[in-house]
Formats: sequence, C-alpha cells, structure tokens
Amino acid sequence: MKDFLLYDDVGSFPLPENIDREVFQRFYWTAYKALINSSVKDVYENQGIKNYYINPFLESFKLKQKAGVEIINYPQHMDMYTQFLKPLKEYETEPGLIEKDKAFISESLILQQFAKDYFNETGEPLNIKLCITGPIELYIKDHSFTLYKDLALNYSKTVNRFLKNSIFNDKFINTSTISIDEPSFGFVDLFNVSKDDLIAIFDKSLENINCITQIHLHTLNHADIALQSKNIEVITCEYAGDHSNIISKREFDNYDKFIRVGITRTNIDNITAEALDAGTPQDKLKSFEGKRLLIDSEETIEKNLKFALGHYKDRLKFVGPDCGVSSWSPPQLAFELLQRTTKVINKVRKKYAF
Repeated sequence: MKDFLLYDDVGSFPLPENIDREVFQRFYWTAYKALINSSVKDVYENQGIKNYYINPFLESFKLKQKAGVEIINYPQHMDMYTQFLKPLKEYETEPGLIEKDKAFISESLILQQFAKDYFNETGEPLNIKLCITGPIELYIKDHSFTLYKDLALNYSKTVNRFLKNSIFNDKFINTSTISIDEPSFGFVDLFNVSKDDLIAIFDKSLENINCITQIHLHTLNHADIALQSKNIEVITCEYAGDHSNIISKREFDNYDKFIRVGITRTNIDNITAEALDAGTPQDKLKSFEGKRLLIDSEETIEKNLKFALGHYKDRLKFVGPDCGVSSWSPPQLAFELLQRTTKVINKVRKKYAF
C-alpha cells in the first residue's frame, strides 16, 4: 500500500447498549479530574471509572479495529463541544486559554495504556488518530460569529495544548494523524476577521505538531483558506453525502496539499427520509435489519471511491466514511458500516495494486 488511500474514520461512535449516557459522562469527568493528579494505571483501579468509562470506550475502539479501520480515531462518545469547553472553563487562565497541564484528551491516555497490552499480544503498535474541535468552532460556540483575533488565537493555543499533551509515539502507540474539526466553516458568515487572520488562527492551533494534520470540513466553500495554512496538510470533504462537494486537483497541486474524501454516507436522518419517500414502511426502519438496509451498498461506496481516485489521483491520501457514526445505533450497525467500507477499499486496492 502506498502513502495514499489510507483508511481512517472521523470519530464519533454509539455507546454500548448497556451503558447509560449520563452515567458514562459522569465517570468520564471523574476520570478527567483524576488523571490530572494520578497515573492512568491508578485511574484504572477505580472500578466505577473502569466499568462505566474505560471498558465501554475500549469496547467501541475494538469494534473499530475489528471492522478494519486502519488509522483509528478514538471513539468519541462525548459531545464535541463539551469535551473541550468544560475543561477550558474549569481551568481557564485567561479568556479562551486553558492551563497548560490541564488540557488533554483522556481517551488518548487510556489508549496509551491499552496499547501496551495490544503490543504484547500482537507485536504491533496501535495506529491512532486524534480528532479535536477546532478553534473557530469552539469560539463560535462560546461567543458569536464576530471574531476578535486575539481571543480566537487563545482558542488556538488551547487546541494546541490539548493536542501536544495527547500525542504519543513510541513502540506501543503511533499517533500518526490529528484532525481539527470545523464543521461550520464555509457554511456561516464570520465577521471582523480577514482571510489572513483565519489562516493565522488555524496555523497557531497546529503549531509544532509532529504528525499528519487534517482539517475536517463539511463543505469546501472556503477550502482556499485551509489550503493556505502552512500547518494543515490534508483537507477533508464530505463527498458521499454531497457529490457537488469537490474542488480542482490543481488547487492541491498548487499548494502541495492532500485530501481525505468521504466515500460512505453517514447522515442517517437524510438517508432515512429518502427511504421513507421511496415507500419503505416506517416500522421496518425501526428494526436492525431495516436500519442495515440504510447503509450504502458496496457498489455505491466503490463508485464514490473510484470517482475520488479519478478526480484527485495522487492527491487523495485518506478515505473513509463521511463523518462520525454515533447515530448508527446499536454499535453493531456502525460496525457494519465501517466493515463494508473496509471491504470496498481492499477490493479497489487489489484492483489497482496498491
């Protein structure tokens, strides 16, 4: 396999069916506070944290492994805003800036511990990806669409601190990829900020990050701004759910950047609406088998992948589902979506001798 057509996912995943969300969240934050002052090994010994946070989280991670995802984004069971804004508010040193040693992605610390057992069993390191809500998205959620550069740069520094405290690379674990998630960017109007300001905000968030850096966009409307960021290497795009979401390969050539293309739809609400409009009985879609019919067929996924290969050629570096799969519940349903994507990627690789 060459250094393109790598299979990663965006992140979110449904909780195991036997885990109550409120209980999970309570022990998630208990673990976060404990990790500030204790080792991961000590935190593992807390039975509540282990039973209601660590074990469910690892169960989800192992499902992604089993489905064939190669660069696995930690299963994001927390709301993408609360996960980062709650610690920021509790450990804020100045507006938008978190205390340096209080910023970390606890899931990464858990995986660092799990990786040792995995290495002992397989002799292979874990290959993981870290997704984090981007600085502009956090700013908008916290304030408004009017951006003040100095304040926005504090959010960038906060994102940077979360990442730097969560990236691990040793013989047990390889954090090969990180992604800042900016789903609103390109859809909303931002005021009081120039293109150069936005580039600086993105660059600051990814300053001195030593792995492949992605920006996860839901639209390529303002991809030119991300392309001009010196610290962003890969632009993502939600292609499977919106076939108009493309730009010229020439733009990636000009800036020497790469793209990740979503080849399997994940917007289950839209897919369900289409099925209902096509005459599928609503009761049928409540069953597991009915929901399973909503997953894109292998033929559709392959068509999307072949388009991406034909359009972007060597600038296509990553592929996988469009966005996270938290709405594809129960977890076995999300697993099947990821596994079907795996089958298609492997089939196309074999055909093109990747």
